[in-house]
Amino acid sequence: MNKQKLSGRFIVVSSLALLAACGGGGGGEGGGSAEPTLSLDSSNYANKKIEISSSTNVDNINQLSTDMNDAFGLLGDLHESLWDQSGGESGTTNCDGGGTANVTYAGKDWNVDESWEFNDCIVSTYSHGDVLLNGTFRYVDTLTGETATSESWKGYESYNIIGELKDSGEPLNVKGRSDWDQLLRWDNDTKSGRSVDTIEAFELKVGNRYVALTNIETRLEGTEFGAEFTMDGTLIGSAIEGYVQISTPTPVSISVNETCPTEGIFRISSDGSAEVRYGSSAAGTAGAVAVWIDGQIVESYEDCNDVGFAPVY
Repeated sequence: MNKQKLSGRFIVVSSLALLAACGGGGGGEGGGSAEPTLSLDSSNYANKKIEISSSTNVDNINQLSTDMNDAFGLLGDLHESLWDQSGGESGTTNCDGGGTANVTYAGKDWNVDESWEFNDCIVSTYSHGDVLLNGTFRYVDTLTGETATSESWKGYESYNIIGELKDSGEPLNVKGRSDWDQLLRWDNDTKSGRSVDTIEAFELKVGNRYVALTNIETRLEGTEFGAEFTMDGTLIGSAIEGYVQISTPTPVSISVNETCPTEGIFRISSDGSAEVRYGSSAAGTAGAVAVWIDGQIVESYEDCNDVGFAPVY
C-alpha cells in the first residue's frame, strides 16, 4: 500500500482558504447538478448555492477548508496504521485494537492490488486515537508502461466504510473512489512527469461534519523546476451548507525559483464568483496576485507573502 497516495491527492482543497481575502458564506437554493448521486448528502447540499460576494462572512468557507483537511488527514492517519500492521500475506488478521480484517493481496511484481474487509476492526491511529471500521477498502496501482527513461502508472482507491471515532464517539462514513494516471520521465538528468487525478464522487462524514467532491479532475504536469496545475470540479460541505464549483480558466504555472505562481487563474463560483489571478494573469491590476469578485477587483498584492491564503500548490 502506497500510503502517500490519498493524502497527497486532496491537499489542494486547502486552497479554498483563498476566499478569506474575498468573502463567502451560506444560503440559497441553486442550480447545482444532482449527478452523481451522493448517498450521504441527506441535506441535499449538492443542490444549494452559496453566496460569494465582497460583503459576506468568510468563516463558513474557511471551515469547509478545515473540515476537508481534517477529513482527509484522518484517512491518511488510517493509511499509516494499516500500512504498519499489514504483513503482505492474504488471510484474516487481528486488528491491533480488536476485531478482524480479511485481507487479499493480488498484486504481482511491482503491481499492487489489495482488498480489505473490516469486521469491527479497531485501528489505533497516531492523531485520531482508536477508530472502529466496518466495510471495505481497495487499493490498486498498476505499472502500465515502462521504457529505459519512463514509466506510467494507473490506479485507484475505493471506500465503503462505516465506523466510529472511539475517543469522541463520532460516527464515521466514507464512500467513493479516487483514480490516478501518472507518467514519470527522467531524461538528461531532468525529472518530469504528469499526474491526472479524477473523482466522480467521494463523500466523507465525521459526526455532523460532511464533505464531498464530485466530478473532480486535477492535473499537474512539468519538471522538477516548474509545472502547470489545473483543477475542475465541485466541492460540497455542511460548513457552507451548499456547494462551490472550482476551475482554472488559465492553468496555474509554478516555478521552483518563484514564491508566487507566474501565471494562472483560480476560479470559484456558486451564487456569484471569485477569481484569484496570479502573475501575468493579474497584469495591470497587481504585481503578484489580484482577487476579483463578479468582474470587479477587490484585492491586489505585490507579493504572495502578503496574501491571507496559500497559493494552490
